[in-house]
Amino acid sequence: MSNDQFRSTSAQEQSALSARVRSTNAWLWAFVVVALVLDVALTYYGLAAGLEEGNPVARALFSMFGVVESMLLMKGLVIAVALVAYAWVPKRYRPVVPLGIALPWFVAGVINASLILQL
Repeated sequence: MSNDQFRSTSAQEQSALSARVRSTNAWLWAFVVVALVLDVALTYYGLAAGLEEGNPVARALFSMFGVVESMLLMKGLVIAVALVAYAWVPKRYRPVVPLGIALPWFVAGVINASLILQL
């Protein structure tokens, strides 16, 4: 076997790995969107149903701009910072960025859902 055969196999493996990483990153960013929508929608519904916001900064923004507008502003800022971080960190660590914002938002959505179900 020649060295070219090893290089082409390695290149094929690298290409397949790169495609898998892109696919994983796409799924993780989709999870960010789902978690964002879940958190915003359930926070809005919970507040309308009589629950109170626990975050004092969010409460202040809600009174100034409205619930949905404030949440989109806060989450938009987080996503902007995350996109900068995503571009800045080495490729192997990039999946951590969307996961790091999606998980807390998803947990917040689950907590909101459980509180709403207790009403």
